[in-house]
Amino acid sequence: MKHKNILHITLISAFNVLFLFSLNANADAISDKMAACNVALNNADYVGASVVAEDILKLKDNSYDGLLCKGRALGALGNYNEALINLESALKQSPPGFEQILTHIFIGNLHKKNNKISEAVSSYETSIKICETEKLDKFKRINLNLIGDAHTQNKDLKAALNSYTAATKLAMNDNERADDFERLAATYNALGKSNEAIEYQLKATLMHDKSGTREQFANASVALGRVYEAAKDYPAAENTYAKLLRFSKNNGSSYYETVANFGLARTKAAVGDTAGAKTMLADASIKAKNIGETELAAEIDASLNKLNN
Repeated sequence: MKHKNILHITLISAFNVLFLFSLNANADAISDKMAACNVALNNADYVGASVVAEDILKLKDNSYDGLLCKGRALGALGNYNEALINLESALKQSPPGFEQILTHIFIGNLHKKNNKISEAVSSYETSIKICETEKLDKFKRINLNLIGDAHTQNKDLKAALNSYTAATKLAMNDNERADDFERLAATYNALGKSNEAIEYQLKATLMHDKSGTREQFANASVALGRVYEAAKDYPAAENTYAKLLRFSKNNGSSYYETVANFGLARTKAAVGDTAGAKTMLADASIKAKNIGETELAAEIDASLNKLNN
């Protein structure tokens, strides 16, 4: 009997080891598949992501990762109803805390993409409540900006302004502040409040110059030039585009060099130097076509045709 008990215990121990090994291997496989799903989604391979999602769900029924992947992929493919079913199922399977925050964000994004603004805002607000419980201000800020984006999409700019302003108070570094300030600048600009738009876009540009990437600084400079143009402050716009032009040449960026010349041409046209504007636009058009920027070239050609007519 003693030997039988020992054998029994040994078999149970061996089974437990194998079972745990199987669970760990399964978890590793799901983790790898989820990484593959994220890569596919980032590369806009939504069909591929949906295939990966099905693979995950074959490994584990009602897998949070699988349902989340499938919901995101279906949403990107335009299948709103099925996407919502899968994301809501993922929410039921999600552990409390961060995963729930994230899932509510994805549900909100799905609603927003389909122009269901009140539903989107409600999802983001639910996510915010969990952020407050978990003390995750970083994701509370993200939700506030997403709410602002939803209101902007709905053309409720005052509500958007309130959300963006609240988000700025949670920014933790210059990059986050610059991102928030750009949203505020764009909203003020849309409201026709030029002084405020210039103030915030200038702050954002200076922060990107200090802490951002070269592309972030260049994009912020383009936006600043546009804000100055909207305010009819053409000397300031010209100065901004001239600075961007020098920056672009120093960093070897033909694209931003072309964008800067396009901006300078617009400022020349605005102050009555039509001949100078035409010359710059013609040169910028050639440059844009040479670097394969067809949309930019079309925009430049439209401006040139307007001056010629």
